[in-house]
Amino acid sequence: MKPSRFIPRKGLKQYIPDQGWVTPASTTANVDSLRVTGETSLATDQPMDAPGELPSAPASAREGSLGEGLRDPLLGELLEQLHTPPADELTQHWSRIAAEVSELNHGMREQKRLRAELAAIDARLLKLRSTILNDLQSVQRIADQQLVQARLRSEVSTLAQNRLATRLHHPPE
Repeated sequence: MKPSRFIPRKGLKQYIPDQGWVTPASTTANVDSLRVTGETSLATDQPMDAPGELPSAPASAREGSLGEGLRDPLLGELLEQLHTPPADELTQHWSRIAAEVSELNHGMREQKRLRAELAAIDARLLKLRSTILNDLQSVQRIADQQLVQARLRSEVSTLAQNRLATRLHHPPE
């Protein structure tokens, strides 16, 4: 192929049929570095972590050839843009919304936990009320039995007193 007549500028791309869309200044350097890292990756039998991520390339070479593994610099540029957070007003709103949603989720989990704890406390209180009512009924039964026994003793003693009084007033003949 004949050399490019484009002036290298950031974002300016040239289409070369064997290589795809490339930046004119770094066409041969990126392809050669990609071939070397690809051969070393195959030689060590270690898979690459992610598409476009070179395992042992320095940061400047990785930034320059992000996405070159796919032979498409536009895809590499897209991946690079995804890794750099945009700083516009819409992003700030979305990050604030995400933080609020996270806080809402945390609050709802806490509310659910507290409701479960409250339900457990309510069940325990209901059981205690039932136990107290059963104990009070037992006490009432025992008190009623003691009252019946006291009445019987009172009636027996009254009856015995009356019999003794009648015998003492009227001697047996």
